[in-house]
Amino acid sequence: MDKSTGSPPDFFDPNGQNWGFPTYNWEAMAEQGYAWWKSRLGHLGQYFAAYRIDHILGFCRIWEIPGDCATGLLGYFRPSIPVTVKDLEARGMAGADTLERLTEPYVTKALLRKLFGPELAAEAAARYFIEGQGPGGYRFRPEYYSEKVLWEMKARPGSPEWLVQETQTLRKGLLALRQNLLLVTDPEHPGRLYPRFGLMGSASYKELSDAGWRSALAQLHDDYFYKRHDALWRAQALKTLPALMAACDMLICGEDLGFVPACLPPVMHELGLIGLRIQRMPSSPGVEFNNPATYPYLSVASPSCHDVSPLRAWYEEDPERRERFYYSMLGCGGSPPESACPEVARLVVQQHFNCPSVWCILPLQGGCSCAQPHFDCPSVWCILPLQDVFALMPRYSKRPAKEETINDPTVTKHYWRYRMHVCVDDLLADEQLISLLQDLLLLSDRAKLADLPALAAASG
Repeated sequence: MDKSTGSPPDFFDPNGQNWGFPTYNWEAMAEQGYAWWKSRLGHLGQYFAAYRIDHILGFCRIWEIPGDCATGLLGYFRPSIPVTVKDLEARGMAGADTLERLTEPYVTKALLRKLFGPELAAEAAARYFIEGQGPGGYRFRPEYYSEKVLWEMKARPGSPEWLVQETQTLRKGLLALRQNLLLVTDPEHPGRLYPRFGLMGSASYKELSDAGWRSALAQLHDDYFYKRHDALWRAQALKTLPALMAACDMLICGEDLGFVPACLPPVMHELGLIGLRIQRMPSSPGVEFNNPATYPYLSVASPSCHDVSPLRAWYEEDPERRERFYYSMLGCGGSPPESACPEVARLVVQQHFNCPSVWCILPLQGGCSCAQPHFDCPSVWCILPLQDVFALMPRYSKRPAKEETINDPTVTKHYWRYRMHVCVDDLLADEQLISLLQDLLLLSDRAKLADLPALAAASG
């Protein structure tokens, strides 16, 4: 209960994500034969034919974060193989002073002046630090050592604008200094050390005078995050996931996006678990967009999901990326429209209908477009969020696109306040929308003419 769950830094947030809930104790669950999971899933199996595991990566390993942290940057994997003092000694890094240099925030007068300027640096040093201590000459005062305390810093209501700006500058700079360390210590087991994610980009790393230390730390970092755990995490997944699968006969879809360990795709394939493919979150390095035409059969294809902005909002966020998407993925000419007009939405939806998934689920249908899977088309399912269906019709896509987002996982206190602005009865009576969806399905391999009666009945 004194730890938190999240994810490492990624494209969406360089500080990682802290979701604010405790981590599972898999060892205790295993001793009980995963009874809690079996009870939960057995009950749900009475009502549903399929379910989605959010962050299926967590069944290999979870990103665990100390309880005093507000961001996800200072986390580490559980289970994992930590760095030990012996590992450091073997690489020429020994002694109490060395350990302090690597595990404590590195704060110097030069860094304070760089972050805050001369005047504010003096104020910050006096208020938040103890001078003459710490690896760089300054140590955080105990009452300001917690990331959560620094995260909550803000000017009092009614403060003048200059004070609001100054407080924001202090908050941002102090958080950066608190995170300016190289190895994270496990509060439960002080002898276990973990490389801080992206430590090579930190000021602490850049100011190491010993090139041998820099090389050794970079090697330890890359080994920890990309190499040493494959067998451990595979074994963990093959203990936890089969226990879930045995609890009921529901079909399992796993959300396998983000910092995916190399062992996970083979495990999911072996177990017959279905993965998730979001077009703007490529699964291959060096590729900017997923191509739905290349999705594997065991996958769910979708333009967006609850954890990302829907199509219209995403299309408006980044003009340069929008332009590349318009030309490379949609194959259009001319200047891309500034918003995801219905014509753009139809192209995206058609791409997903044409992809190799077997079934297509539309929110209006509440079921499949075909009674039997078509094995000549690519992914198992194509699921469209309602927001992306609304984008097909001008009358349903007039409200601000940002209001369509369900969840922003990079913001801990983002509330799930999305409410559909169209009545279900109105959608079911919208013959134009239903006809458009039928046409798009018929242009793909997901529905045949023989399916139209069932499709129309399922659509109301």
